[in-house]
Amino acid sequence: MKTFDIKNISYKTLPYFQACFNSNGSKKSINKVEWQFLENPINKQFVNIAIDTKKDKTAAIYAISPLKFKLNNRLLLGSQSLDTMTDKNYRGQGLFINLANSVYKKAQEGNVKLVYGFPNGNSIYGFKKKLKWQVLDPVPFLIKPLKTKYFTKRFPFLTLIPNLSLSFSKFKPSKAYKLDFKNEFPMEVNNIWKIFSKDILVAVNRDKEYLDWRYITKPNEVYKILHCFSNTGEYLGFIVYTIKGKHGGKIGYIMELIYDLSNPFAAKQLLGKAISEIKQQNADCILSWCLEHSPNYKIFKGKNFFKMPEKLRPIELHFGARAFDEKLNDLVLNRKNWYLSYSDSDTV
Repeated sequence: MKTFDIKNISYKTLPYFQACFNSNGSKKSINKVEWQFLENPINKQFVNIAIDTKKDKTAAIYAISPLKFKLNNRLLLGSQSLDTMTDKNYRGQGLFINLANSVYKKAQEGNVKLVYGFPNGNSIYGFKKKLKWQVLDPVPFLIKPLKTKYFTKRFPFLTLIPNLSLSFSKFKPSKAYKLDFKNEFPMEVNNIWKIFSKDILVAVNRDKEYLDWRYITKPNEVYKILHCFSNTGEYLGFIVYTIKGKHGGKIGYIMELIYDLSNPFAAKQLLGKAISEIKQQNADCILSWCLEHSPNYKIFKGKNFFKMPEKLRPIELHFGARAFDEKLNDLVLNRKNWYLSYSDSDTV
């Protein structure tokens, strides 16, 4: 490590960050990196960039992004691990472990209580064995197939089957509710999240500040935000979704579904309308992340989402976490305490 100059991320070091990913087959937009680390609502940076000063070249990066967490009934700082990269010419020198441990030390000094993330198949061993993460697998993929194509192209013996629709039900709007597409979040989302998360023990705090940052200010993304109101104008919840050409198909992603738990029919209206809109865009399937114990799990199941088999998963991802404060181990390292959605993904 003595041969490298270790820098935190800043507007001056952004080009070093981008160059490392671009030269290793994983292109990064400067705007997204800036948004993730320099425009984060917490306004703290925990990134190590190792620069080979002799070559003026980035050797490796380890980064975490700080977030407010709901831990039981307290709001504390947590973080998400993402954007880890070691340049192909510098691998096998222990940079990943050394940079990560240095970042963790700075995070603990900054009162960050945990780190979590979704390592891929190549890196999960290092996170588990070298960085003391607890693996909380599996990532809770749910899928709603819309066409046979998503399945048949993955199994050669099914390729002769024509591309048929698998979803026939039509959305029926209720006169008791008003659905409104609007690319903003009202202040009422804070109360809706409080109601929705009353029994959730571990989750990123999905308040208005977070939602605005995640879905309104994120560059180069197009999210649809649908809100639900009662006939009397009471705010009941929202759904966020997007449609992307990925993994050899056209895929709808349900990013978030949060609602007043006393009114599950509002959630059914939100999800039903989102499904209808995604179908109209000729998507092959719809994906969601939702744990079995989550408040909205039954809503997804009621709309014929089911657990995605391993063979159908588009990429190998793992879910894991580490508590920096050992007193939080029982809370943070128990999968049943977590709430996850595609909001937690940094790639959609």
